[in-house]
Amino acid sequence: MPDVGQLTCSGACLARTQSAVASALRHYTDTPIAKPYYIRGCIPEPDGAGVIVALWTGPTAREKWNLFLLVPLVSDGLAVPAQQVVACLMRLSRGTHLFGSVGRRFDGKPLLDGSRLVEGEGRPCECSAAPESRAPHGFYFERPGELKQYP
Repeated sequence: MPDVGQLTCSGACLARTQSAVASALRHYTDTPIAKPYYIRGCIPEPDGAGVIVALWTGPTAREKWNLFLLVPLVSDGLAVPAQQVVACLMRLSRGTHLFGSVGRRFDGKPLLDGSRLVEGEGRPCECSAAPESRAPHGFYFERPGELKQYP
């Protein structure tokens, strides 16, 4: 993952952010987030500093495309709010050729560097007032109807 700086708030903030991003993106498994892409998953990074956003071209596409973007949840030392991640993905459209590989793979496909989506989008940490989330930190549909959740 690209160097995005040190987080200025707690690690618990990233766990809350991962849950918030997964919850926000879950809606777009049935509705395109950006034509032609639907969300296939939001997988937390083991270090908590980002998520892997799995995109696919949807059930009606003639050619099925799967893309995996590694999106950092820290920008300029600040946590990136879930609504910013969703808003940035909504602007994605077909410009996926702009993202280079990070040199890793997920589900057999190369991970694309999604850090450009959230550059400069960090906000001051407001998580100290937020209750601990019991929502999963991520989800992934390995196949249609086969949901895997990340606690």
